[in-house]
Amino acid sequence: MPVQPSTLEEALKLVSEGGFAFTVDAVGLTSKKMIRTTVREARPGSGIVFLVRKGDAEPVSIPAVAKNVVNTLRNVTIGSSGTRLCIVEHLLAAVSLWGLQDLVVDIDGMELPIGDGSADIWIKALKQAGIEPRKVMADVSLKSPYTVSRGDRSLIAIPDEKFSVTYLMDWNHPLIGKKWQSWSPEQDIDELSICRTFGSMKEHQMLGFEDDVVSMTDDGFSKPLHFTDEPVRHKLLDLIGDLALIGFNPMRLKARFISIKGGHEMDVELVKNLVL
Repeated sequence: MPVQPSTLEEALKLVSEGGFAFTVDAVGLTSKKMIRTTVREARPGSGIVFLVRKGDAEPVSIPAVAKNVVNTLRNVTIGSSGTRLCIVEHLLAAVSLWGLQDLVVDIDGMELPIGDGSADIWIKALKQAGIEPRKVMADVSLKSPYTVSRGDRSLIAIPDEKFSVTYLMDWNHPLIGKKWQSWSPEQDIDELSICRTFGSMKEHQMLGFEDDVVSMTDDGFSKPLHFTDEPVRHKLLDLIGDLALIGFNPMRLKARFISIKGGHEMDVELVKNLVL
């Protein structure tokens, strides 16, 4: 399991000498403010640690592990010592797909920017920094199956020889309906990484998001889709990001994850209870 730094000094000691680093400057979806995020490679076994800066206060160290999740409504929010950081799942998904797992992520704000609502903002930054994707070996066995259920929704983890994710979406919308989709590391990461978050136009208008992300109208979407099943692919992206809260790259898990209309809350509960 990754280390749990409790101070800024301990977190900064995790940074790998000579390791890569890159910075992303982008506007936050909820704050509408420019946020600077600097990602640095950390020593092996460090896991992913967020350093959250709020004004002139001392930065707060928040390891990206399930026990630090404080909210799963619409996105995953982690917290420590009264400080919160929201929308962590897309960055966690991006670096997982890229084959990374040990990072110190320094954020000047209380949210991570999401760009167009996908993980592409982070994938582009990795490419621009010249960081090559790394192959992940499935080397962590799942000792027993585990299921989380909520009515007609469920999330199942099954021991397997490799990592894979499957999602069933069932939405009352003419262009969604019931759709299955799966992904495994043999496939191109762009099949998930460019897939954007979505929600109802009414909700996005209420939140002031309608110009930033894809919205569902009564008979379609506010923007052209990258794939006809882009919404279900985004659910797979979210699932991988949530599974990263286990504390290491989730693609190391020799397990198949099947989500039937699942979401962040169920993902986090499952991660907390996996027996490895």
